[in-house]
Amino acid sequence: MKIGEASALIRTPLIEWDRRQSWCDLGSGNGTFTRALARLLAPGSTIYAVDFDGSILEEIPERHNGVEIRKIVGDLESHTLRLPIVEGVLMANTLHFIREQQSLLRRLLTVTDRFLVVEYERSKSSRWGPYPVRFEKLTQLFSEVGMDRVEKLATRPSLFGGTMYSALAQRSRTSS
Repeated sequence: MKIGEASALIRTPLIEWDRRQSWCDLGSGNGTFTRALARLLAPGSTIYAVDFDGSILEEIPERHNGVEIRKIVGDLESHTLRLPIVEGVLMANTLHFIREQQSLLRRLLTVTDRFLVVEYERSKSSRWGPYPVRFEKLTQLFSEVGMDRVEKLATRPSLFGGTMYSALAQRSRTSS
């Protein structure tokens, strides 16, 4: 996927893109969605790109579109991974690799109350998506951890067959 296509998939008017903010991109890989997010964020913002593979993180620039990118080598399933408090977490094609999805989401609620998610609309597991997360399941997962708003943002055909979707999940500032 090209960076412009990734940006279009996660762009939403529900986020105030024109103010500086900090985000985590979990499972960032080589940074396609990290760069896509940097295109949307205001200059002076910060993205923490997190991946277990330090060598692939080297492909991500330290700055893109006026946004600072800090790299963190870490395993998302490890309870020792420490993340900064941020305005949002992006998980693009990440959640379907996590066995304990609900546990991860509960831990992430300590650093943010807003999530951008990109996943495949599949229910059958494979080696490329051992723990599939259809939109219906994503809504259920977020509901179970106390998120009161989950909205599908966009869909697009996947190069690997089927459909990809993006969603925004957030907890109201008044609920906890």
